[in-house]
Amino acid sequence: MHEHRLSYAATGRFSPVVLDHLANDPFLRAFLEWPPTVEGLRTAAAGRTFSLGARGVLCTALEEQHAGLELHPAVRANLDLLRKENCLTVTTGHQLCLFTGPLYVPYKILNAIRLARQATEALEQPVVPVFWMASEDHDVAEVDHAFINGEKVQWTGASTGAVGRMPLTGIRAVVEQAVGLLGDGPSAGEIASALRTCYTEDRTLAEATRRFVHELFGHLGLVIVDGDDPALKRLFAPVILEELVNQVTERTVRYADERIKERYAVQAHAREINLFHLRPGHRSRITRDRDHYLVQDGGPRWTLDELLIEAQVRPQDFSPNVLLRPVYQETVLPNIAYIGGGGELAYWIQLRWLFQGLRVPMPVVILRTSAADISSKHLRQWEELGLTRTDLFAPLDVLKARVARERSSFSTSLEDERQRLATIYRELADRAASIDLSLRGAVEAQRVRAMRGTDRLEQGLLRAAKREQETALRRMDAVHAALFPNGELQERRDNILPLLANKGKHGWDRLIDVLDPLRHEFTLIEEQ
Repeated sequence: MHEHRLSYAATGRFSPVVLDHLANDPFLRAFLEWPPTVEGLRTAAAGRTFSLGARGVLCTALEEQHAGLELHPAVRANLDLLRKENCLTVTTGHQLCLFTGPLYVPYKILNAIRLARQATEALEQPVVPVFWMASEDHDVAEVDHAFINGEKVQWTGASTGAVGRMPLTGIRAVVEQAVGLLGDGPSAGEIASALRTCYTEDRTLAEATRRFVHELFGHLGLVIVDGDDPALKRLFAPVILEELVNQVTERTVRYADERIKERYAVQAHAREINLFHLRPGHRSRITRDRDHYLVQDGGPRWTLDELLIEAQVRPQDFSPNVLLRPVYQETVLPNIAYIGGGGELAYWIQLRWLFQGLRVPMPVVILRTSAADISSKHLRQWEELGLTRTDLFAPLDVLKARVARERSSFSTSLEDERQRLATIYRELADRAASIDLSLRGAVEAQRVRAMRGTDRLEQGLLRAAKREQETALRRMDAVHAALFPNGELQERRDNILPLLANKGKHGWDRLIDVLDPLRHEFTLIEEQ
């Protein structure tokens, strides 16, 4: 395995907010308290406090959440470390995508594991990696499928409400479909066994996801947190009450949005109340209806006093939306860094004044590593055509035209002819105008038609060159299809299972040294 680095800007695949964040742009720094550097981690850690009471609640909740697992000793050690007063965390999180979903989800987890090691060394105090399961999300279409060796595997038995609570009805057939797509790699049997053990119909999606993620990353000490927990929600209850009474999210985020709009599009919309209500089969918005508060989709209706009592007695029934979820996370964890993708970065920059208003410490926000895998054969074929690694990210049609022109046995350019025609028609226009000025327009019309004909002929020559270079262009198609399945980056579509079938459950370990979240470059991984 070899690694090649490219700047994110050179790929043309990342938004301005991502590039500005990596460049530590002064405009963006106003929205994020700490820079994405080791020094930023040190500063965040120096100011991070976490009460002994909250730590006790967290650790007890984590023990209960992990009780059903055969804990790997590395996770057991990190759960014990979290009881220490000086232990901190770095966190990443994601929806409960089937079989971990697209590649960038494991990339995020590996980034958290690596960053925890780096922070432990730099800060000289324990830092534990955490994966936050977004089990309260209700977007089924985001989590019910995975692409395995190019085939879409979809679970159709999903119900409604918070996805983490959904029973895995009908999952057995989906698992067997996934097993059939693993291929014949040396570890395919091991991965098939893990899938069959973790994803069973007597479990919920949250339970299965926890088991599978632990199966893959437990030996690396990853601690998994499910926010859908009554004890953790009690720690969050003061924020819930503040949101209901003072609508602090809407006021602070709108202030940030007005400043953000000077340069970027706003990612997430702040509502008057940024909480959902959870009940069986539902995760529904809470809205205000004159002097009452109403849960959508046929839910309960309260006065403000009744609602505040409900939130204090049953905080587990209240769920933060995308803007309040980071505050929940930072309330219940001794966290100093969050690792997320470009979309997450775009809504984190809306939150600085929300964190300040609620007096919750904001972490360092670090962009997850983006990467792509390419075979040595494909890279060699690409470079033999005179193309560079950066060219991999250029528009394919433009590149194919360039290769056809450069490799063709004949010239496809009619630029010399175009120049000669321009001279001829300029002379004709002058001659015609000297006889009758009205003739100049007729000459110009003829010139335009001649130039258009030249353009069409040049396009015909290019098509002929492409036919001549058909073999080379087919190779380009194959390389591009492998690197960008369905036109997307691999990490946004492909699933990890085929790689694990070939490399084993520990096949990801080698990538920890490659995927460095503090090295702000795109990683192209060349496989032999």
